[in-house]
Amino acid sequence: MKYYHNKRILVTGASSGIGIAFCRKLASFGADLVITARRRDRLETLARELQAQYDCKVMVIASDLSDPDGPESLFSEIEKSELRIDVLINNAGFGYNGAFVDGKYEMYEQMMQLNMNSLVKLTRLFVPRMIEQGHGGVLNVSSMAGFLPIPFFSVYSATKQFVINFSWSLWNELKGTGVHVSVLCPGPVDTEFFDVAKADKAKAAFRGVQAPGTVAVKGLAGLAENTPLKLSRSLLRISYLLSRLVPIRLGLMIGRLAMSKQ
Repeated sequence: MKYYHNKRILVTGASSGIGIAFCRKLASFGADLVITARRRDRLETLARELQAQYDCKVMVIASDLSDPDGPESLFSEIEKSELRIDVLINNAGFGYNGAFVDGKYEMYEQMMQLNMNSLVKLTRLFVPRMIEQGHGGVLNVSSMAGFLPIPFFSVYSATKQFVINFSWSLWNELKGTGVHVSVLCPGPVDTEFFDVAKADKAKAAFRGVQAPGTVAVKGLAGLAENTPLKLSRSLLRISYLLSRLVPIRLGLMIGRLAMSKQ
């Protein structure tokens, strides 16, 4: 995609899943990368792979964005290197499938920090310079789980609804600035998410799992086109439209049946 050629892209959550797929696709499009996640060893392995295969520049910064100080620390590291970020991909996030009272508050606090607060903070830090230079982009990764409240997925689905609403609003605010905004809403993707979330892949809600590379291409196309909301496959449009029409109580019943572990 020409939109990403010779651009420097910051990808969060780059050490696994869709994050790795974003990095590989972007490198193949001729982009240089700043990649971040907690696991430095994985980042360095990915950086060596990308540099060898695509001869691109890759800067590795290990950071924990579930820590409130994480976004500012990451921004400071990039500032010290005097690098200009053209596109920000807010991909880092995690979920939990289980009864709300069974999860520790500390885990929910980290989830909200990573899925929402750090996403907003990074966007606030990098977007002003994008506006100044007259071009740039922000791609936020949400989920189909963000379209309705989901019992036994309560905090995760709420955080992803936040990301959707924030992205729509920002897209509208930045019209005419040259800065693109898009939110990617995948269905189930074949990543470590299931293990971290303690979710059962066999559940009907997780059927039709997509490959990370396929999902990444959809998201990158959405941002290049400045499409405010991008679904990871066309069939999900049916689910999206139904979520707009289904009464909340019915949606809760469906969500409970899909996500309950009993």
